[in-house]
Amino acid sequence: MREKILELSRSFPATTGVYIMKGPGGTPVYIGKAKNLRARVMSYFQGGSDRGQIPYLVREVDSIDYVVTEGESEALFIENSLIKRHKPKYNIRLKDDKTFSSLRLSVGERFPRLSRTRRIRDDGALYFGPFASGKFLKNTVNLVHRLFPLRDCTQSKFERHSTRPCLNYFMKLCSGPCAGKISEEDYGELVHQATSFLRGERKKLMRMIRKMMERASEEGRYENAAYYRDQLVSLKENAEIEKVTSSRFEDMDIVGFYRDSENYEFTVLLSRGGSVVDKLDFSVKSPHGDEAECVREFLGRFYFSDHYIPKRVLLPLSIRDREGYSEWLTEKKGKRVYVETPQRGAKSELVRFAMKNARESFARKAEEKAKQGTLLRGIRKSTGIKRVPYAIECFDISNIQGHQTVASLVRFRNAKPERDRYRRYRITATSGQDDFRSMYEVVYRRALRVGDDNWDLPDLMLIDGGKGQLNAAYAALRDCGVENELDLASIAKTEGRGGIDRIYVHGKGEPCDFSSNKKGVYFLMRVRDEAHRFAITYHRELRKGKTLASQMDGVPGIGKKRKLLLLNHFGSVEKIKGATTEELASIKGMTKQAARNVKKFLR
Repeated sequence: MREKILELSRSFPATTGVYIMKGPGGTPVYIGKAKNLRARVMSYFQGGSDRGQIPYLVREVDSIDYVVTEGESEALFIENSLIKRHKPKYNIRLKDDKTFSSLRLSVGERFPRLSRTRRIRDDGALYFGPFASGKFLKNTVNLVHRLFPLRDCTQSKFERHSTRPCLNYFMKLCSGPCAGKISEEDYGELVHQATSFLRGERKKLMRMIRKMMERASEEGRYENAAYYRDQLVSLKENAEIEKVTSSRFEDMDIVGFYRDSENYEFTVLLSRGGSVVDKLDFSVKSPHGDEAECVREFLGRFYFSDHYIPKRVLLPLSIRDREGYSEWLTEKKGKRVYVETPQRGAKSELVRFAMKNARESFARKAEEKAKQGTLLRGIRKSTGIKRVPYAIECFDISNIQGHQTVASLVRFRNAKPERDRYRRYRITATSGQDDFRSMYEVVYRRALRVGDDNWDLPDLMLIDGGKGQLNAAYAALRDCGVENELDLASIAKTEGRGGIDRIYVHGKGEPCDFSSNKKGVYFLMRVRDEAHRFAITYHRELRKGKTLASQMDGVPGIGKKRKLLLLNHFGSVEKIKGATTEELASIKGMTKQAARNVKKFLR
């Protein structure tokens, strides 16, 4: 097979493109980019590579496909698109691959609005971030509004308060431009000051807050002084890393990594305006023996999403196609972007600092993982189950007097919520209030999905309820033929406050003894509470939708579909009442006449 593929690769074009190595069945096992497709693919099968994963990779390759591109930028885009879609075995996988929130300042408006967003668009607005810590983002927003009271309201709300400002004005969180409480010139000065702060002029800000604290104290406003003191502490603690100042006041991302065998920890320091303001940590599993190749792939995956692209990206080592990456990022940003590997000076110190943070992040996560392993092994010992419950799924049923029965599934991996695997169910085959049949239905429907992508069985299935619900779940697993492929337990509440819940394992009559493992039972209670919260939230959404529908029954031209559109867009009947006819008509699926009917009906 190796000789056959080598012979086939000789016919590949010597141009830029993306190659897709496939295993048996056509499943991609590795996807890469090359300036010269023929030379790159042939290098895998001619030997002589010092990359440790190559021998294992080529053994699994059954065929190779490729895509020819016009240039490196297009190749990078296609490579990362295919990796994100297929998640090949031998490409790196970002365990913390998610989009972070940023702040958006709409400087193109007469009175710019400060808001949060997860998407960075080319719309003329200023973007600050992203922020890895939600707590840090919240504190930053609150501080900005205290120091520079900018509006955060939508345009429709802004227009509705033209005669009287909203509560934020009276709480001194907004300067009230909607009601003419501040001139356009003075508001522009606030925007300028807030922009300077968000760009990282931290020392200037700290001096400003300290003066405000001292002035408040001198004037006897001790509550305000305490608030400013807390803000100073918050700025120091929530930045997550010590402040590092660059000699050049420009935006940079500084990449560092730490490697332990196939496990990589990447840290990206976000330097804005010359000061490191935040950091992002990513755990990566990669079979690459070549660290430079792993860094190259990480860079592509990181910026393929909606992360803000700074002027400079500093790397700890040189990668192939560095100029190609620079051109790709320049094209995405619309301005020149430099990808550099500094060898000395201030930038080199920043890279070393990123490497240090990556090492510390790896050590912290390793320690946390060890604690999680101890916790989960303790649960196995206390319950007597066969498997260590690294993956746990918990089910809960929710209804009101037997109506609108729903179920939730939450999943924990290594003692942490795996939220992309949460699921919600409407109970359809069971009528009335029958928790046993409802539990059978939802577990049966879940077990039928075994074999589908992202539907692998957990080590432990946890049922909210007593022995009745536990037996119903076992019957469902048995009817699907998977009862021996996982452990099954239930958690039943104890009467009174402060009690420890009882854990039952299927096949055992008495509850498990957790007297010497309180942490274990409290963790299982937390898993059950999360399932309960998820089910209750879904149930409230359904009730809310039903309430909206009933209140709008009889509106001419408003059927079930338009009611749902209005609910999803505005969220409540009160907000629909407050919307203008133009706002109602602007929703896709609505007409001007239907909007007028709604306003007339809800008047």
